[in-house]
Amino acid sequence: MRKLFGSIFNECRREILSGLPSRRVGVNPKGDVTKYFDSRINGLIIGKLRKKTPVNLRIVSEELSENPLITVRKCAPYYSIIIDPVDGSDNYMAKTPFVAMALAVFDDKLRPVCSFAGNYYTSDTMYADTKAVYFNGNRIKRPFRKPAKDLLLLSVSDTRPKYPKKFISVINEFDIVRSFGATAGEMLYVVKGEASAFVDMRGKLTLENFAPFFLAAKHLGLELTDEKGRAIELRSLSLTKGYKLVFAAPAALKKITRHSARL
Repeated sequence: MRKLFGSIFNECRREILSGLPSRRVGVNPKGDVTKYFDSRINGLIIGKLRKKTPVNLRIVSEELSENPLITVRKCAPYYSIIIDPVDGSDNYMAKTPFVAMALAVFDDKLRPVCSFAGNYYTSDTMYADTKAVYFNGNRIKRPFRKPAKDLLLLSVSDTRPKYPKKFISVINEFDIVRSFGATAGEMLYVVKGEASAFVDMRGKLTLENFAPFFLAAKHLGLELTDEKGRAIELRSLSLTKGYKLVFAAPAALKKITRHSARL
C-alpha cells in the first residue's frame, strides 16, 4: 500500500498545484460546502483505489453521503478507508501553501492497518503500517528530528482573532505557538520533529483529519490523546463525532495535561 498511496498522492499533488477551481458543487453530510477541488481530488483517490486495491474496500469520506464498497475481491478481507482529500480547504482557496491529504485504513474491528498523510506544498509524506513508519520514504523509529525550540501547533476557531483565555495557561508553557489551518499537515510537523505538540481543544475535530496518526503514535513513542491525556479510542468511523485532541511528545503532553482541570 505504501507505493499505491505514494502514487495517489503524487497524482493529486500535480492537480492541486495546477490550481483547481473552488466553485461550489454541493454540500457534504456535515453541512459544509463541497468545492470542486474537494470533489475532484476525492474522485481521483477513489478511482485509483478501485483499480489497484487487492482487498474489499469501503470508502468513508466527508465528501460522500454513503460509504460505498468500491472493490469486491473473492476470498479477500474487508477494510474501510477514511479519506480527507484536501485538508485545509480554506488555505487552498486563499492560496496559502499549507494543505494536506489524509488516508487511513481500518479493519472490521476498527484497528488501524495502514495510513498516509502528505503536505501538497512541502511534499512531506508519512506512511505507517502495523510494522513501521516511513517519513519521506525513509523508515524512522522516532520523530525525524528534535525541535530547536518548543513549538506548539494550536487550532482555534476561525472566527476568533485571539486565543481564548482558557488556552493561555497552555500557551505559556511553549516557546512558540502557531496555527497553520490544516490538521494533517500540522500533525506531520510533530512526526517530522519540527513541533512538540499539536492541540485542538474545540471538540470539533473529526476523524478524517487525524486518522493517519494512530500508528505513527504507536511506533514513534508519541501520544494521541484527549486534552486530559486519555488515549483516543474509536467506537465507530463516524466523521461527524467531534474530538478534543492532543498529538505530542510525552514531555509536551505533560505540559498540556498539567492544566487540564482548567480547560
